[in-house]
Amino acid sequence: MRKLDIIYIPAFLLLIFILYFHIFFSSILFYFSMIIIGCFVLIKGSEYFVESTVFMAARFGVSEHTIGLTVVAFGTSLPELAVSGIASYTGHVETAWGNVIGSNVTNILLVMGIAMAVTRVKPSKFAFRDSITMLAISLLILLLILDGKLQFYDGIILLVFYIIFVYMLRKRGMEGEEMVSEISPLLTFFLFLAGITGVATGADAMVKGAVNIASYFGVKEVAVAASIVALGTSLPELSTSLVAAVKQHHGIAIGNVIGSNIMNLGMVLGFSSLLHTIPIKISSVPILFFIFAAFLTTLLLMKKWTGKAAGIILLFLYALFVVTVYL
Repeated sequence: MRKLDIIYIPAFLLLIFILYFHIFFSSILFYFSMIIIGCFVLIKGSEYFVESTVFMAARFGVSEHTIGLTVVAFGTSLPELAVSGIASYTGHVETAWGNVIGSNVTNILLVMGIAMAVTRVKPSKFAFRDSITMLAISLLILLLILDGKLQFYDGIILLVFYIIFVYMLRKRGMEGEEMVSEISPLLTFFLFLAGITGVATGADAMVKGAVNIASYFGVKEVAVAASIVALGTSLPELSTSLVAAVKQHHGIAIGNVIGSNIMNLGMVLGFSSLLHTIPIKISSVPILFFIFAAFLTTLLLMKKWTGKAAGIILLFLYALFVVTVYL
């Protein structure tokens, strides 16, 4: 058993005690601890959920590639889906959209920036094409918020866009080998249960922590969501892309960012819009950075500017983003 697996149960029980037995303190350190512990439980819960569903799929003879396009891809964006979904359902709409938009900016400027700064990245032949798709759905969102909000039917449009994107992926014809489940059905069920409860509890803690921090400092809720919460929910993408870049798996390093961003916009923001109308100012700082980052990604991949210099520029832009959202 891994060390982090041993920590998971105590961390999960601590969050349950804090959240559902109403043990709160008006300390800023407590609110930050709430986000940190919640982020850990959320990410580990997502990992368990993905592992359990992969093993379940393996028992039905589903190919590895199919699992990668569906279950694993869903798992990497599960933190964003959980946080934004709960935030939208509970009426914290600024956290809902701020987390999605902030995560996309973080994925491009920080995650892709670190990957490029570590080594010269050589994207796969599909990277530029997928970046066009990411830019298209980004511009679609810009169009949908011209009236200042995302509504139920806007969410339907975004979900349909994502479904079409996933359907088009199957035409690439990359089939993997059959996977073999190596754990028992009982352990698979335990992982699934631990994962789904961890995701729900961790997301709830992160939302409440973000709302309290925003209230404590008197800053906009969307600023905390687009920076602190977004960074937390982007940690799976950060670790995946960094390890992939170091191990020279360049296609994963870039594809992970683009695929996650498309899912965040199509599935996560779409689903959140179904739960609650989300007011969004088209001129807000996160939206402006979000559109700029989408255009920048397409330009970098088109020109093949994916070396260390580009990575350093992206990291500088991320620092500028974090500072600007609090102004």
